[in-house]
Amino acid sequence: MTEEHEEKVGLENQEDFGVVTQEELKEIQEQYRKQKLKDTLLGPVISTCVHVFLILLASLFKGETKAGSANVEVTQKIEEVIEEPPPPPPPPPPPPEPELKTESETINPEVTETMDLTEDIATEIDDTDEPPAAEIMDDVELMSDVKPSTSPLTSAKMFSSRSPNAKANAIRKHGGSALAQKSLANALDWLAKNQNPDGTWGAANKESMTALAVLTFLAHGDTPKSKKYGVHVRKGIMKLAEWGKQSKFPIGILNEKPKKGSAYTHGLVAYAIAEAYAMTGNYVLLEPLNRTIQYICDKQNPDGGFYYAYENNGHSNLSTASYNFQALKAAKAAGCDLQDLPGAIDKAITHLKKHATATGFYYRTDSKNIRAPAMRGVGVLCLQLLGEPNCKEAKRVGDYAAKHDIQHLEWRDNGEIALYFWYYTTQVLFQRGGSGWNAWNKKFQKILIENQNPEGYWLSPTPLELNHCGNQLIDNQVYSTAKCALMLTVYYRYLPSSAIKESGGDKPSKKQKEAATGEEEIDIFI
Repeated sequence: MTEEHEEKVGLENQEDFGVVTQEELKEIQEQYRKQKLKDTLLGPVISTCVHVFLILLASLFKGETKAGSANVEVTQKIEEVIEEPPPPPPPPPPPPEPELKTESETINPEVTETMDLTEDIATEIDDTDEPPAAEIMDDVELMSDVKPSTSPLTSAKMFSSRSPNAKANAIRKHGGSALAQKSLANALDWLAKNQNPDGTWGAANKESMTALAVLTFLAHGDTPKSKKYGVHVRKGIMKLAEWGKQSKFPIGILNEKPKKGSAYTHGLVAYAIAEAYAMTGNYVLLEPLNRTIQYICDKQNPDGGFYYAYENNGHSNLSTASYNFQALKAAKAAGCDLQDLPGAIDKAITHLKKHATATGFYYRTDSKNIRAPAMRGVGVLCLQLLGEPNCKEAKRVGDYAAKHDIQHLEWRDNGEIALYFWYYTTQVLFQRGGSGWNAWNKKFQKILIENQNPEGYWLSPTPLELNHCGNQLIDNQVYSTAKCALMLTVYYRYLPSSAIKESGGDKPSKKQKEAATGEEEIDIFI
């Protein structure tokens, strides 16, 4: 084919398909680029939109769940509590039952006309903290459901009724009046105000007075953590611990009567230290506890008694011995594990049983045929606390006290050591229960309410008793106030050691009755 022919054919083909101009070619290329770009971007854009949509959807779904979440509500509640002022304290326990009002009106009809006995008993115990012992028996609040142990020495449970709720129930159950507990509160206020700056109480006999005051606050359930009296209790306990660590024993050598009263005071301080340790569990007190109790064990007479200045002369003075016996009891309850302690307690029990008569106990074993009425309560209470409330000696003398000793319950100078006498008898009859306790309870509360000084303290009506407190007014006031206040804590101070049924007991002979009225000057600090 010639060149001319090929060119002709090419022109013919162009006519068949049409000729593309330069502008059309550019337009075709531009459209191609746009299509290519569109195809390239469409996938990611769609994917991005889908993801955004899913995220928004998830966010909306999560927000709804969060609104209904318990966690969100808790967070908001916490913030509100922080921003708003704290809520008011819970209301106190319910007021005393109607039976309490009726019984208390019988106790003191004159006073009840001016004060409503439905006043909440628990208002006087709101500021106390529960001691560790109370945690052991929280269910003791309903004391009518608790069977007391025949031996309160088994553990610190004997202190468990001092917790706030248990106290309120115990007061109602055992016949305490709101008025009497108000008197107790006033007494505690007075003791707090009259504490010395160094933590002691009193002036001439600070060791004994401080121990009595600390025992009073502890009996009320107060510890160093208590809101109202915590500072006072802490300072008092620390002073006791200081004395318990001193190098020279016994504690409490009186200046005016060197050494004679030390056995009484040492036992009283050891008693307070033991209860403080039982209620606080503070190991700072363990060394003072062990040292003071070991000294008592070492100085106990072979027959189980104690004499003035811990003299080992074969005789015993029960007034001196009593606080040493009670110190041994409290140490055992506090968990003291001294090797000599169980034997000392056994010797004390044997001693008390040996020297019990039909109508009482001795004052001094070297004073023949003289039985001071006050010693009945001393001996029986020691037996009760040492774990022998049902022994024949405790029951026999306790029966006599329940029938006869209410005649001594008069606020007048009758030549006796009144408050000391009443202090022990109140505890003995409470532990026994029954009609003897009911009669005593009605009368002693009335007497204490009527004879309390408006400032909150008491002062014994018998000069004989006051003469043994140091012959200074403040000592007499602290002693008298502590004894009366401790009587008003009887409803919850110690769980009843037993429920002894009343019995006729042995009727004392005429000679025994006459011996029971014999008097001897009783030194309560010597």
